[in-house]
Amino acid sequence: MPTKVDVRKQILAKALVDPRFRKKLFAKPEEVFGGKLTLQDKAALERIQKMLPSIDQIVSHLAGEVLCGGGGGCGGLA
Repeated sequence: MPTKVDVRKQILAKALVDPRFRKKLFAKPEEVFGGKLTLQDKAALERIQKMLPSIDQIVSHLAGEVLCGGGGGCGGLA
């Protein structure tokens, strides 16, 4: 059975890769976390928000690599 810490780590990991989940997390964090946020939860959310531009850029680049095979030529898709 996952611990509370494991569940919180899973929530934060999902927020890094799932934009829709991330939007919900930032809009209603207490609902997603299942109650009042701890100081550690709040700090983690702040770190993610600061990292979002870089994360989104990395994800976009990786998607381009996967879709285009690393050689460009996607006709501007990536």
